[in-house]
Amino acid sequence: LCFQTVFWIMMTRNLAFLLLLVCNYLQISFAFSRSTPLMMSDSGDYKTVYGIPESGWTSPKWNWGYASGTGHDCASICRQVYSAEQSREVLVNDLIAASGQPENFEEVKLVLGLAFQNGRWDGSDGGQGGYGVILAHLAEAKRYEVGPEEQCSKNFVQDMQARYQFLGPSPEDQALMDEQLDEPNVDAARRRCSGLVLKSMGFLENGL
Repeated sequence: LCFQTVFWIMMTRNLAFLLLLVCNYLQISFAFSRSTPLMMSDSGDYKTVYGIPESGWTSPKWNWGYASGTGHDCASICRQVYSAEQSREVLVNDLIAASGQPENFEEVKLVLGLAFQNGRWDGSDGGQGGYGVILAHLAEAKRYEVGPEEQCSKNFVQDMQARYQFLGPSPEDQALMDEQLDEPNVDAARRRCSGLVLKSMGFLENGL
């Protein structure tokens, strides 16, 4: 074969190989995009806390449990906001009354996360199978974050109610907690659940 013929044969084979690589890359990229959960809202914004950019459980810069990151920054603010027992009492009462305060429920989830974190050391989280499980779900940022907001809230209410007995609540508080499973207003339900759990964990007395 002449040199030009050999050259074109080699070029054709190289081109076919390159096309095969491109096709494989596109297939892998498509599969990854289908299997990787979205960690942001449809608008592309994280559910921020205290107005700090790139904060919130779904943010890669949240870094829950570490001494750096937006999670650490928000936790410092949260501890200051609820450093006084009076402020903690107002929070618990507002939550149980489902008053809509604080307006941003992400702040409530942060308070719960800090309370659950402390509860691992003093047992106030309900012990094994208690609210440490919910803290793990919060940190994973899937069960309460990925999917329709209403379904995420229902998951949260169900998980909060299922462990409440571990905290040894009063019969009245247990009955109120159980009622939240049938509460049609899921925002009101998740707020009451949060307030009841904080109350029974000793949040009023011990803080964060």
